Amino acid sequence: MALTTGQKFIQLFTGRSDAHGLGIGRIEKHPNNPIPVELYQLHLKGEGSGLGIFPLRDDGTVLFAAIDLDEPDFETAKLLSDMLPGVTWIERSRSGNAHVWAFFSEPVEGWIPRGIMKFALDAIGRPEVEVFPKQDRLLEGMVGNYINLPLHGDDRPIIKVPESDGATGYEYPRAEWIEEAYETRNDPEEWRVRALALGIQPPEERPTSGREQGDLGFLHDCAMSIYKNREENPVVEGHRNAVYFHFTTQLLNYKEMTEPEARELLHELNEAADPPAPEREVDRIFNNARSGGFTGTGCDDPLMAPYVLPTCPIAHPEKKA
Repeated sequence: MALTTGQKFIQLFTGRSDAHGLGIGRIEKHPNNPIPVELYQLHLKGEGSGLGIFPLRDDGTVLFAAIDLDEPDFETAKLLSDMLPGVTWIERSRSGNAHVWAFFSEPVEGWIPRGIMKFALDAIGRPEVEVFPKQDRLLEGMVGNYINLPLHGDDRPIIKVPESDGATGYEYPRAEWIEEAYETRNDPEEWRVRALALGIQPPEERPTSGREQGDLGFLHDCAMSIYKNREENPVVEGHRNAVYFHFTTQLLNYKEMTEPEARELLHELNEAADPPAPEREVDRIFNNARSGGFTGTGCDDPLMAPYVLPTCPIAHPEKKA
């Protein structure tokens, strides 16, 4: 049976099923239920605050990716669109700013479109611009970051930017665009080939040493293990200060981790601790780790021993290949 236009819209913007965002900046989690179809329908009708979707799923794949210019620079949006492989689209957001969207016919590793989009932004001197997904992979329990969807009623149209200038140009009729975007979804292989040609590496193959905090191209495995096992192996009193400090440093060493995200993860780790430390103390430890610019993992600290991986080459250099 052929899909309806509404069903194709859902296929285009399929991401995490256990949470969604609202246009007012709030997140709603529903771990045991998928996102209701009605929310997509209300979004298209322009009712409510709008729907935001988290593109990055637990397996590290996405079905869509986007560049959020956060300004009405449609000439730059057109340039970026032309620099990306395959078919991409430009949205004029509710605030009048430009977004560039790419959709995929099959799940693709999130680091591939993310890496290509960031490469394009670096090439035009705009490395500060946000890309969704914002991470290459997630810690267990994280949901990442959502992006508001286009076509919220009469707001957020998909547009065609004229070649001659940066004006917003022609607005695609809703149904026409959904049909065309669905039929022209990108082949992930084309993006994989481009990523390899640009020298973009999977997270696990990126350099393991950085000279400044925030240089690492991947998140240390012990940080992921500490967060993942926080309920089964809670941080206990006497270890808290050391574990929180080194955990924070590991998070901040990862160049794709923002400070607010790192702080939130530390507080979530503390919530599972036995017993939790006062929030002010947690913030003090975080600020010390951040301001010091530390680059080590701290896995060789004896107080970290109950929490690091047994395969960690820093904690157990004798096991290093």
